[in-house]
Amino acid sequence: MAFSDRLKELQGDLRDADFARKTGVSVQTLKRYEDGSSPSIEIARKIAEAFDVSLDWLSGRSELRNSSSPLATKAPVDFVSLPRFDARASAGRGLVAVDQMPIGEVAFARDFLRNLGANPDYCYILEARGDSMWPTIPDGALLIADASKTEVDDGRIYHFNVMDRVLVKRARWSMDGKLHLTSDNVAAGYPPEEFTADRIDELKVGGRIMFTGHAPMPIR
Repeated sequence: MAFSDRLKELQGDLRDADFARKTGVSVQTLKRYEDGSSPSIEIARKIAEAFDVSLDWLSGRSELRNSSSPLATKAPVDFVSLPRFDARASAGRGLVAVDQMPIGEVAFARDFLRNLGANPDYCYILEARGDSMWPTIPDGALLIADASKTEVDDGRIYHFNVMDRVLVKRARWSMDGKLHLTSDNVAAGYPPEEFTADRIDELKVGGRIMFTGHAPMPIR
């Protein structure tokens, strides 16, 4: 059964207004879900809590309405937990990667990542620091990178490890085969870093930046 069918089963004889009041979700939003729209994990959990049912049942993945732990804590199978690393990728002159172990996880829908052109099973999260990639990547933005995309294409943004530095830069190839790591914030005067064949062992590609998430930026 689909989510919409489970939702109708939960509502039963309840009036729309009473159903909305119990779930804490507006009537209009609930109607969209009944018509086939998919809820966020937060909304799904909210509805499951209101009726004391499991997320597996509500999502249609289980026939058991309740389980020993009715409010399952793990994300549904169509979500993937991306590791979040403490190594802040500098959108500036480079920060030292102090700790390469994940410090946590953040769940994203697999379809969301696929729609970005990313491979969900190879994605990870870094935090950007500095203003060299502004306004494309502001200071403090969370970045989703895809570790399966290590072939450097001209014009795309990558997470690079350069010796002991972690950088987020735009890749530019010149006609003579040199790779230039450039900044989008031209006004700040960050010089590009040039890599020739004899320096290639200093450079490792962590992954291509597929998504940038940040709070609304102030006007400059």
